[in-house]
This record gives sequence, C-alpha cells and structure tokens, in this order.
Amino acid sequence: MQRSLNSMSIYLVFLSIIVIWSTTPLAIVWSTLGASNSFSAASRMVVGLAICLLLLLVKRQKLTLTPIAIWNYIYAGLGIFITLSLVYYSARNLPSGIISIVFGLTPIITGVFALVLLKETLFSINRIVGLLLGLGGLMVIFAHTLSESRDLTNGLSIVTISMVFQAFISVKLKQINARISALETTTGALLFSAPLFVIVWFFSEGVVPAVNLKATLSIGYLALFGSVIGFMSYYYLIRHTSVRVVSIIPLITPVFSLLLGAFFNNETLTLTQISGIALVLIGLAYYEYGSK
Repeated sequence: MQRSLNSMSIYLVFLSIIVIWSTTPLAIVWSTLGASNSFSAASRMVVGLAICLLLLLVKRQKLTLTPIAIWNYIYAGLGIFITLSLVYYSARNLPSGIISIVFGLTPIITGVFALVLLKETLFSINRIVGLLLGLGGLMVIFAHTLSESRDLTNGLSIVTISMVFQAFISVKLKQINARISALETTTGALLFSAPLFVIVWFFSEGVVPAVNLKATLSIGYLALFGSVIGFMSYYYLIRHTSVRVVSIIPLITPVFSLLLGAFFNNETLTLTQISGIALVLIGLAYYEYGSK
C-alpha cells in the first residue's frame, strides 16, 4: 500500500513538472513585457524565496545546515542562477517554444554526465533508438527555425549552454544525495541565488519599471509555480527517482510549449514543426515502451 502511494506521488509530481515546465517559457517571455530580463528574474526569485521562508515558518521546520546540505544548496543555487540567467537573456530573441525545444536535448546530455559521475548505464537499444527519434524530431524543428532567421543563432547558443549546465547540476545533485526535503533544497537554493539575481539587476539598471498586468501575473506565476512548486517537484524527483526519469521530462515539454506559444502568443507553428513534434512523440513512446 505504501509503495503504491509513493508511486502515485511520483507520478503526480512528474505530471506537475511537465505542466509547469511546458508553461514556463511562455511565462518568461510574458514576464519581460515592459520590464528588463534582470528585473523579471530578480523579482521572481525574491517572491519565490519569501514563499519558501513562509512555508518553513508555517511548518515550523528549520533549514538543515550540515556541510553536505550546504553544498547541495550551493550547487542547486548555481543551477538556478546560471541556467535561468541565460534563459532570460535568450528569451529576448527566441520564441518560447524554441527555448523548450533546446531543453528537449537534456536526456542526451544528462545521460553523458550520469555515465561519467554516477557510472550509470542509461542506454538500452530501445532507449537509444527512442532518443535518436526524439532528437531527430527536435533537430527538424531546430533546423527549420534556423532557416527562418539566422539572427536566432546567438540566442540558440546561449540557451544550449544553459541546458547543458542544468543537465550537469541535476546529475551533481543526485551524486551529492543530501537527505533533506525538497522544500529545504528549494529554500537553500533560493537563499543562494536570489541575492545574485538582485545584484545583477541593481548594477545593470537598479530601476523598478512600470510593469503591465500580464507581466505582473507572469512574474507571480513564475514565483509560485515556476520557482517554488516547480523546483520542489524537481528536487523531489532527483532524490526519489533515477536520473533517467528526470531527464525524460524535457523531451515531453517542447511539444506542449510549441502548442502554447502558437495558441496564446501567436508564434508560428508550421507543417515542418508539426512533423517534428510527431517524431518527438514517437521517439518518446519507443523510449519508454519499446522493450515491451
């Protein structure tokens, strides 16, 4: 009974991350409307940190401060700061769906880091074929985007670096294996990263802009769901499942991100992109169920 409950909670957390990560790229693009990248990111993290501290207070829970826990906070905080700083910067030039597409390459990079750091064997024949099919679908969309505009190359390069760094951090946190709650990890990571975001905003401009309603609601959504619930769910999966389970999520989210961007933000969705989406779904299905 307990095992089935644990499995159910993992499934629910898995689905919640898919929903949050699918909507986050569009929310990031909207959060910068009438505001700078640095202000949007800093305000999101500060609000997220306040929510986490409030949750700790309500639960009467203290932050674990053992050496391994502190290292866990540092690596998680670096992951948040570097990855999201680069994503926010690239959001100036890239559609939200394309940002998520690049992160769809995460399973490949995560597998490489897991082989090196964890000595895990993540690739069977069906997983290799599934990943190649999914990667092929992503490359179809990727190549189509580049053919549309060469000006996107810089943004694509930056967001690719952020994806590689996030893959490294996810494996590193699994290697550290600090036995602390997801709320503690999220709070500690934000305690480390939020001041860095504020410092960047202060020295780059230090001005509070007049933010419109859509940007304000997007920042609030990103603070609560993207930062608090999303990070807690992410760290929970890292602790309680394999790296393979965590790394498969970015292969799913690009499909929904593209659809959301096309429907809500008038981002173009061509027949070529739809073909790439179909290939991603086929690859994902074979990755998970090809052995059966």
